[in-house]
Amino acid sequence: MEKITLDAMRNFIIENELTDSVAISLHPDSFDDLVMEYLDTNGNQIERPFEILGIEILQDETGNVPTNKFNILDTVE
Repeated sequence: MEKITLDAMRNFIIENELTDSVAISLHPDSFDDLVMEYLDTNGNQIERPFEILGIEILQDETGNVPTNKFNILDTVE
């Protein structure tokens, strides 16, 4: 993905048939941009945890995810 947008994330989730057994971790800048777009689209309302199509979207706190990239995390233990 060149830039992580709400539409791009929705399309990625659908195309890859992701289920709630995974979460997506984003670089903090990409996470902030996505949250702001989500708020604009949804009238300044956001659910906690932040999800798109049932997939939890997390902010990377490890420093391992580059800007405009993401990691898919297995949430099943």
